Amino acid sequence: MTLSPLRFYGQTVKDSLLKADIYELVEHLEFMYGYDQSLREYTLFKTFDKHETDRIESLRESLQKEERKKRSFVSDSLGDFIWKQYINPIDSIHTQKLIDITRKYGFPTNERLKKYYDKEFIDSEFRALLIFIHAPQIYWDDLKSLMKTELDEGRISRCDYGYVLWHVNGRNKFSYLLDNGYKLVKDKNGRERFKAVDCH
Repeated sequence: MTLSPLRFYGQTVKDSLLKADIYELVEHLEFMYGYDQSLREYTLFKTFDKHETDRIESLRESLQKEERKKRSFVSDSLGDFIWKQYINPIDSIHTQKLIDITRKYGFPTNERLKKYYDKEFIDSEFRALLIFIHAPQIYWDDLKSLMKTELDEGRISRCDYGYVLWHVNGRNKFSYLLDNGYKLVKDKNGRERFKAVDCH
């Protein structure tokens, strides 16, 4: 890919800003990611214990269902309360924050962050992209445009772009994934999953 002088200048500025603010930025991103994942896992497993949720998620699907059934809320009211009061409002705040971060620094993929961040991420599964995968619908049009720019300027992969497109188009067309580097494969438990295989 050949960069125009203007685009190269834009990339250099964004990378310089990213480098200067890297530690503060990663702290913000890890907090948003951790909140996003922990609250959602709590609604499924009724625990914030990451070791326990990872253990359950590694089980065969039938055993996962049993665990979820054992841990389900007595009524739907608590689950609804968590979604309405904690998850949905914060999804909106975090989406806007990540849009602002992306406009200033370029999208913070792990690869870009690791150029300047010399520590391990708190969570080995950390990916800022998941914040956009939970973006409320009011942000979808902005994200389509923003992430196309990030793809065109080489700051996100084709797979990341396809994953966001799948979400911001209603999650009902797998072609957004399949046309952007994903393939349908079977995992060790025999379940079909989308896997990123050709992201360039």
